[in-house]
Amino acid sequence: MLKLLKLFAWLILGAALLGGLDQFLLRVPLDVPGFSQGQTFYIDFRGRLLGLLGIQPATQKPQPSIEQVIETSKQPRKTATKAPRRYLYVDDSGVLQFADGLDQVPPQYRQRAQPLAE
Repeated sequence: MLKLLKLFAWLILGAALLGGLDQFLLRVPLDVPGFSQGQTFYIDFRGRLLGLLGIQPATQKPQPSIEQVIETSKQPRKTATKAPRRYLYVDDSGVLQFADGLDQVPPQYRQRAQPLAE
């Protein structure tokens, strides 16, 4: 009977240690190399295991509905402003010249000016 009580006590102690480690990995952000990657892996792995059992973990962020995803994709996206095209031309002395815009190319060279690839 005493051996059975010792086994039961060790099992409770082990479960308490595992529960404490679980909560530590879920809640404590440490600035230690490699810890954040391991913590991210553990949280994802734990969520997938609980998902197999049909349990929604409390730490998991709620997924947006398909309607919310569609609405956010319909909103116009901000496009980056295009930089003005640069041009390359050869002057009368045969020297390559660069210009930040076609308006900066002298009028006599504009017809031969080539836009630079982006």
